[in-house]
Amino acid sequence: MVTDDDSGIDKKSKSQVKRELKALQDLGKKLAGYNQEQLAKIPLNEQLLEAIRLAHKIANKRGALKRHFQYIGKLLRNLDPTPIIQAVELIEQADRQNRQRFKRLEQWRERILAEGDPAINQLCQESPQMDRQKLRQLARNHQAATEQHKVKFARQLFKELSERLD
Repeated sequence: MVTDDDSGIDKKSKSQVKRELKALQDLGKKLAGYNQEQLAKIPLNEQLLEAIRLAHKIANKRGALKRHFQYIGKLLRNLDPTPIIQAVELIEQADRQNRQRFKRLEQWRERILAEGDPAINQLCQESPQMDRQKLRQLARNHQAATEQHKVKFARQLFKELSERLD
């Protein structure tokens, strides 16, 4: 920051101001990527919310979407972005946790289908709430099924794991 010698006030450089404005514009792009349920969790005023809804409808014709994101950035400049940023971080954290959980479930399903009883036994030791008998039945059904029906049993196994794991 540059200090003005006469008043002792810190002034931001032009580059710093541009970086901050670009960050707000990027925040606006991120907000435009969220669905209505996610947007409801973020403290937005009605004008900004309406601009984000409009961004969902705009097709990128000759830079219209780019100009609209600049407008959303301008609206964000008039607000305190801190609560919005915090809400976005919470949404992203929950999304990361959901992806990690999904990946873990997929890994267990693949192990059970590939290894059978040893994987089921290990899972039941780690998670006592699992129904060993049902897991074995689903794994056997998957092994005996034709190619068409294997997907059905794999889905059922995933559903069982999802309901009982965590």
